[in-house]
Amino acid sequence: MQRLESVPTKVSPIMPPSFSHELLACLVRPKAVGQTSLTIRAFSTSTTLSSIGPESPKFIDVPIPPQRDAVGTRDIKGKLPSPRDVFHRRGPTRDGRTLKQHLKLATLPPSKKRSESEPANERIAWKRRMAESRRQNLRDGIMALQQRKHSQHNAMAQKSTRKQEARDARLNAPQREDERLTNPTITAAVRDLQLGPVADPQREQRVAEKKQRVEAKEAAREETRQNALHTLYMNARSFIVTEAQLDEEIERIFVERPFGMPDTIWDAHGRPEDVKTMLATTEDASRGAIDFYGGKMPWKETSRRMKVISEELTGGKIDRR
Repeated sequence: MQRLESVPTKVSPIMPPSFSHELLACLVRPKAVGQTSLTIRAFSTSTTLSSIGPESPKFIDVPIPPQRDAVGTRDIKGKLPSPRDVFHRRGPTRDGRTLKQHLKLATLPPSKKRSESEPANERIAWKRRMAESRRQNLRDGIMALQQRKHSQHNAMAQKSTRKQEARDARLNAPQREDERLTNPTITAAVRDLQLGPVADPQREQRVAEKKQRVEAKEAAREETRQNALHTLYMNARSFIVTEAQLDEEIERIFVERPFGMPDTIWDAHGRPEDVKTMLATTEDASRGAIDFYGGKMPWKETSRRMKVISEELTGGKIDRR
């Protein structure tokens, strides 16, 4: 192996460290024929194309042209707040004074004669410098706020003026040539649509009809609500609201023989009607007076209808006990 020159231990603060020509040659040139070639390491952190698979959209390198009209995003860390309105109520124009007069009165110099003499020590001198700095900062701050306010108002006024002028220019612009040439081919219906909304001669009538429908729906909804409240009032008499009423109802219902002497509810109230009996009642096929007036026959339906009629006449529910 070749012997490399020793690298000096002390490096000059101005010149970079020097390396021998043999060391640089070993890093750049491969070895002789018959020997293994020197692998050169790529000093880069970016991903090479060989590591991108064919399923990736970046496998084929397609050049992307620069976008001339693209505007990059600005990383704005914050924004200036709206300036305080120090010139409206308690500012310099409150008493009719100008800005200079207000600043002069707000930043008056010290009135004591001893403040004009030389300071006795460094602390007094520092306090005088701080007081003068506060007066100067107040003057600069008010002047900057006024300038910023005027600049914003001027910008808003100019923008409003430009928009108004552009609107007037478009409103008073002469007829375009293509509109003049195609105007004879436009029908009356299309011309009415271009001028504005189509006139509706029956609009007042339709509005009146819609108003009546809305009022009728509101009246029906109010009547339904009143009926529901009255029904709730009538049924509230049988509500269980105390523990004593609950105990009484439990004792009345949960008994050993709830239906009396019989063992089942069918024995107490009879068997339910079959399909043949219901069809005979509907078709009025019963001939016997006992069958006609006994059980669940038309007299019960008549009673129910009379109850409904009475409720309609009285305007509320009727409690039958």
